[in-house]
Amino acid sequence: MYQFPGFTKEDFKVFLIPEFHERMSRLRTQIRPKLAMLGEDLAPQLATLTGHPMFPHTASHARRRVNPPDDTWVAFSRSERGYKRYAHFEVGVALDYVFIRFVIKPEGEEDKRVLIRYLEENGPVALALSDPRPLYWYRDDHGKDPLPLARIGSDEWPEIIRHAQVKSHGFTVGVVIPSDDPVVRSAELIGQAYNTVAHLVPLYRSSLSVIQPQS
Repeated sequence: MYQFPGFTKEDFKVFLIPEFHERMSRLRTQIRPKLAMLGEDLAPQLATLTGHPMFPHTASHARRRVNPPDDTWVAFSRSERGYKRYAHFEVGVALDYVFIRFVIKPEGEEDKRVLIRYLEENGPVALALSDPRPLYWYRDDHGKDPLPLARIGSDEWPEIIRHAQVKSHGFTVGVVIPSDDPVVRSAELIGQAYNTVAHLVPLYRSSLSVIQPQS
């Protein structure tokens, strides 16, 4: 039996709150607990896909002081200490959608280096991933400038590689589910997230610099 109850229309409306402190407060009290429940429910299932424990980390946005976040998430990492330094998966929520993504942030230098080598060796076929929902490559780890994987071929490939090689850039591929899709309103989202991660896991496995994180 899952804890996660799904997201409601009121949850999405939190991102319409303009005032910093009010939005942050609502994120902490309304959204973050649901993400924590989703993380606890989904992490054991993701471990069956990756072959090692996956630890959930709910975003706190603790460094923000002025602009409230436009999205928030729970990340699943092989490290119990955190997720930013490692290839990981994210399930999150924004104003109009829920997202499920494979992410390497700029801080994940070692895993990104391994992934870039994999991409260079395999070419566009490395992103020949399938999912019932369209998969996108993004220019940043917050889902900006999506490019459908189905449109990535030999002409687009050099730009994908160049972008990943920039130290300040990460690497992100995933799906979005509109906020009015019934799947986001219940624990059915957990099954959807599992299925999407199952299609993204080849990228994850191809980015692991080590199975267990170093101190």
